[in-house]
Amino acid sequence: MPNVSTFPPQRPDPAVPYIIRVLTAEATKKGTATAVAGLLVAAITEAIWPSS
Repeated sequence: MPNVSTFPPQRPDPAVPYIIRVLTAEATKKGTATAVAGLLVAAITEAIWPSS
């Protein structure tokens, strides 16, 4: 059996503020893009078929 060394998972740098890590996360970017797309669809729909 070969001698394979494994490294422990790296923890995020504690010097980086939590909010920066959250705002730069891929899931946050995708969620924001989805929300903007939803608002755009709502605006276009309201422009085409205005509510009372």
